[in-house]
Amino acid sequence: MEQNGRRSSVSAGAVIRDEEGRVLIVDPVYKPYWNLPGGHAEENEGPRETCRREVLEELNLDLDIGLLLVHATIPVPEGQPHEYFIFDGGVVSAHRHNDIRLQEDELRAFRFVNPSDLTDQDVAPFARPMWDSALLALRERRTIRIGAR
Repeated sequence: MEQNGRRSSVSAGAVIRDEEGRVLIVDPVYKPYWNLPGGHAEENEGPRETCRREVLEELNLDLDIGLLLVHATIPVPEGQPHEYFIFDGGVVSAHRHNDIRLQEDELRAFRFVNPSDLTDQDVAPFARPMWDSALLALRERRTIRIGAR
């Protein structure tokens, strides 16, 4: 994506829920905090396609990716903005939990958690506003934009 003549990096994640309304989070091997499933875009890949591909690669779940919940533009020190997209990944039924297979070179674990139970030890401080916005957007069925456009 281009913004003000500069190429930005792009990543996308999904808010995936179980039938009890808990959110699926993953524990990456390469960072100390839990994440929403997702990852970085490949060249010429749109955010929605990135989200679907990453969820399939990371969790073995082929999901219909729904509403864009959050579009965040995050400034980075090098001056190249990072575009982060969070989509509604839908509800995964209890019997589909057995279909989940972790991409072991990237993820240690997954779990479903009540959003109100997420702590600062679970979520990186910089990511918390985006996660909270995604959950609000999901409840209100809308898209929230964060940061510069």
